[in-house]
Amino acid sequence: MSLPRVALIGECMIELQQHADGSLRQSFGGDTLNTAVYLSRLLGERAKVDYVTALGDDSFSDAMCRIWTDEGIGLGKVQRLPGRLPGLYCIQTDANGERRFLYWRNEAAVRDCFMTPAAEPILAALASYDVLYFSGITLAV
Repeated sequence: MSLPRVALIGECMIELQQHADGSLRQSFGGDTLNTAVYLSRLLGERAKVDYVTALGDDSFSDAMCRIWTDEGIGLGKVQRLPGRLPGLYCIQTDANGERRFLYWRNEAAVRDCFMTPAAEPILAALASYDVLYFSGITLAV
């Protein structure tokens, strides 16, 4: 019996979290990516978890791919688009603990994820997966 295959479709962004002293902590995040990480951790060797997205050819995109590999997430459906960058967002927290999110994603590589020549075989391959996961944000991008 083959392993169940799960494809998560979406965007991972560079996350900047601003601290009270004005310093920034950089990480990566996004709703579908976070789900892929937790699903991979939960299922481990009992399923194949792949992420479907488009990234640039920059050092941030390289770091994302290294982290995903370390988490056991498959990169076979991740397109790398030359000259493009991932999206970015910043989380600011006010004195009352309310968070404000600022986004820079209009030029993100993922916006062209299904517009490239490489997208056609990726889309065709998705039919063979047992589960497809995406969010409302994925559809809006």
